[in-house]
Amino acid sequence: MALSLNRFSLKAPPPRVVLLPDALFFVRTIPIAPSATAADVAGQVELALESLAPFPLSHMYYAHHWVPGATAAVVYAAYRKRFTTEEAESWSDAAMVLPRFATLLTARVDRASTVILTLPDGLTAIHWGDHADVPSTIVTRSWSEETEPGEKARIRDELLRSLGGTKSVIDIDEAPQIETHSGGTEYVFRARNLAGTFTREQIDALDVRDKEDLAARRRARSRDLLLWRTFVACAAGVVLAGALELGLIGGRFWQRSQQSVIARQAPVVSDIQRAQTLATRIEELSTKRLRPFEMITIVGAKRPSTVVFLRTTTRSLYTMEIEATANSPADVGAFQAALRQMQEIAKVDIERQGTRDGTSNFVMAVTFKPEAFSAPRT
Repeated sequence: MALSLNRFSLKAPPPRVVLLPDALFFVRTIPIAPSATAADVAGQVELALESLAPFPLSHMYYAHHWVPGATAAVVYAAYRKRFTTEEAESWSDAAMVLPRFATLLTARVDRASTVILTLPDGLTAIHWGDHADVPSTIVTRSWSEETEPGEKARIRDELLRSLGGTKSVIDIDEAPQIETHSGGTEYVFRARNLAGTFTREQIDALDVRDKEDLAARRRARSRDLLLWRTFVACAAGVVLAGALELGLIGGRFWQRSQQSVIARQAPVVSDIQRAQTLATRIEELSTKRLRPFEMITIVGAKRPSTVVFLRTTTRSLYTMEIEATANSPADVGAFQAALRQMQEIAKVDIERQGTRDGTSNFVMAVTFKPEAFSAPRT
């Protein structure tokens, strides 16, 4: 069951790496100006190979290792005819193709240290001397399966003596392996307790394949990354839209539930409002008294002689309703305008008006200001 689960795991597998035998490459360390850029270093590497190698660049697989600010770069190359056509074609789906020693070029070691990588087909010594950021010397010695252990030990000792200045030796007896979490922007190779960590740009520089093919791969990788980010953005938009739609549906259900609660509570609220209005009215009647005569007196001061009051009614403590007649509609307008100018009156409304037998009949509502009645209560 566990095997089945691992088989269908969603975790991405580590990138495919092709590690080539170290003995197929010749290696040199060349000086680099401290202010050089990555493009400058690539150009200097090609110039150095043209002067060092017996073959033109088009006949070699080559690459280099350099870190920004370093004063040296490691250059390595191999004659293309050392690899069969089938071998080169098998590299097409690989994430990187590089010699085995290149996986440890960024290992954290002290100055004057030498890493001895011992494998069944030979031995490679990586020595950090004058340049702590990049190795100063890389030397490979080959042997066959029939080579005796004593002979292998002799080769190792001679190699260390030829390097000189070694204060610390780190022996590695297994091929470096890429860690499973590698990929994207960081790649980690590990052999025993030693690890080499590389960025995507460094891996591209270490790759020995044809440079035009690598450039095409970088363009394809950038395009794929853009498409992936577009897809992720679209997927996020769809998820967000779905979440908003669910939110709207939930909001509608919530609104309906609230409306149902409001509908159920409406009769109760109406009863409370009526009780409150009645209580307020009772309180006004018990603590304050109506002042109809004062109201008539204030209004009568502005009543034209052509206006005759038929009936007056107090609606509340500060509102009086007046039913009256006038000789003409103009007299009604003049009476209303005169009342509106009085300081004691808040507003005057004509609620109903009509003409019958040459006489204007109207109903007027006059609202007084609370301070209009300054006379003390009796």
